Amino acid sequence: MMEREAILDGVRQVFADELRIREITEETHLLRDLKLDSIQQLTLVVELENRFRVAFGEGDETGIERVKDVVDLLERRLLRS
Repeated sequence: MMEREAILDGVRQVFADELRIREITEETHLLRDLKLDSIQQLTLVVELENRFRVAFGEGDETGIERVKDVVDLLERRLLRS
């Protein structure tokens, strides 16, 4: 299983490569702080699935507000694989 820090590093890399957003922490709010539009949100989901080789399911977006929530979700998905 991947360690949390490695997951966070991967998430940061996706933000940097795909969205050109370089400064994020676990507490960064996706909508309020980063102002992600729907296309950016979709890009983020697809690229995270590709990078981590996971598939998000219906309802996974519930409760996702901060980068921390994304990392938590990825941890859960990676445990299942």
